[in-house]
Amino acid sequence: MMGTSDGRRDARRQSVRAYLHRWVESAGAQLLVVDPSDDGGALAEAMAGRGVHVTWVGSTLDGLVEFGRTDPHAVVVTPEAPGIPAAEFVGVIRQHGAPYVIAGACRLESSGADGVGPLMLAGASAVVLRPYAPQHLWELLTHAPRSLAEHARLEVGPLVLDATAYSVRVDGERIADLPLKEFELLRALMLASPGVVTDDELRAALWGSDGRRPGGNTIAMHVTRLRSRLGEVADVRRIRGRGYSLTVG
Repeated sequence: MMGTSDGRRDARRQSVRAYLHRWVESAGAQLLVVDPSDDGGALAEAMAGRGVHVTWVGSTLDGLVEFGRTDPHAVVVTPEAPGIPAAEFVGVIRQHGAPYVIAGACRLESSGADGVGPLMLAGASAVVLRPYAPQHLWELLTHAPRSLAEHARLEVGPLVLDATAYSVRVDGERIADLPLKEFELLRALMLASPGVVTDDELRAALWGSDGRRPGGNTIAMHVTRLRSRLGEVADVRRIRGRGYSLTVG
């Protein structure tokens, strides 16, 4: 019986952990780490509890792909990352956005031609020692010019959604808390507004890319509930054959 009980507890912990990672991936700030020395997920686990989703890649070429995909709040890059030179990588991403770039170093003295010096000249703003300490990274992120709250807060007309505070306001007044699925649905629609969010994109936002994938009727049910909660504030329309869109008057 003890083995069964322990197994159930482990399964619950894994389920909560998976949910937390999915939630911060869709609602939290994004941190991109470009480092060939993977830490086995330890940093991602620690930062998830702070509402930061970590994407870890081993090369600067993969880093460019993920930079375009995730629009990260901050990027950690090591001088020895393979692909294009790390300093060139920093220059490229600085030209195509405003990420807070942090140079990863084995020691602070590594500032020569093969160290963090060229990264700082290319646009990096801070240095963090490896292995990465979650608390130190968190402090750097919270003092970055681009606020973490910027990623969590969305505004469409009179609608303001704050993922950090788990709140929705209409014309400055906080409305009753939405059930989680409707909150996630509203955020996905606001991110794309007034564009269309496909059914597959909504499934990924509400249930993740792995595991259970409910059909269109389940999505329609949550949309109906969200419409009733929003009333006349916003219009959630079904675009036949495409998905859903949110517009405000």
